[in-house]
Amino acid sequence: MAGEVMAARAEHALTLEQVGRRAGVSPDTVRRVEAGEPGVRIDTLCAVGTAVSLDVVVRAYRSRPPSLRDSGQLEIAQIVGSVAHPAWDRVLELRAGDHREAADIGFFGAQEIIDTEIDRLILDFQDQYRRNALKRDYLAARHQRPVRLVMVIEDTTRNRAAIAPHLPFITSALPAGSREVLRALRTGEPLGRDGLLWIRRNRPPPPLRA
Repeated sequence: MAGEVMAARAEHALTLEQVGRRAGVSPDTVRRVEAGEPGVRIDTLCAVGTAVSLDVVVRAYRSRPPSLRDSGQLEIAQIVGSVAHPAWDRVLELRAGDHREAADIGFFGAQEIIDTEIDRLILDFQDQYRRNALKRDYLAARHQRPVRLVMVIEDTTRNRAAIAPHLPFITSALPAGSREVLRALRTGEPLGRDGLLWIRRNRPPPPLRA
């Protein structure tokens, strides 16, 4: 960014003083921007950029998410893990991306991997699904095995209401329901398709029925 500001200033033959007047800052502040000094505020950077005919665009990129413990998901992860058959090898916070993304729990079976993603709060279901699906696809490419995505959603009135408008989409994208997902986890048998599992904290899942 510093180099681009300096190059743009030179292109327009502007002095530090001229850029400062345009941006409403001191010439020394312009110098600090061009030197790439830390501590320059974003609004100052944007003002100086505008003064030399640059649009400064700030974008956020996903980094490593909070740990299961920090996000309050560990309790749900423990509930899900407690019902899993020993045939499943369990890996918490499994690497699932090139930018430190992690699957909450990876269950490795003889025939497939279940990528379990815990969502305690649904704000934008389709966006959350797309984010989880990218991790599923990464795991499938990396391990060269079928990977089933299971979204584990905390069973609250708010979350039920949030996903209600998306039920047709869920039926096609996550066709396996809670009972089917639990059966696969408990028996060690392949799930065979993506699914959605509702979990209430402090309450164990219902027993397996024949």
